[in-house]
Amino acid sequence: MAKKFLSQNSISYIEKDINADEQARNELRKRNISGVPTFFIGEQVVVGLDKTKILELVDHRTVACNKCHARLRVPIDKGPLKVTCPRCKNVFDWKPQS
Repeated sequence: MAKKFLSQNSISYIEKDINADEQARNELRKRNISGVPTFFIGEQVVVGLDKTKILELVDHRTVACNKCHARLRVPIDKGPLKVTCPRCKNVFDWKPQS
């Protein structure tokens, strides 16, 4: 169901099978996540097929702070923005690629 939902909404993804991929399995264990499917979207984690939450999160681009390299979500359709990193408080200008 998850793959079908992602495809129907033109959401690209990287699939990792925790039954075959020990590194993926350890990543979930490290984060104390026991449910699948699990989606990592930027710095956010969605456990289970929460379609509303997934669509809300992918309505953004993920960019890196040019100071601390934290991954941040910025809106797709808002044009050029002044972004403040919540981790290091660095403020930088961001504009969408054409």
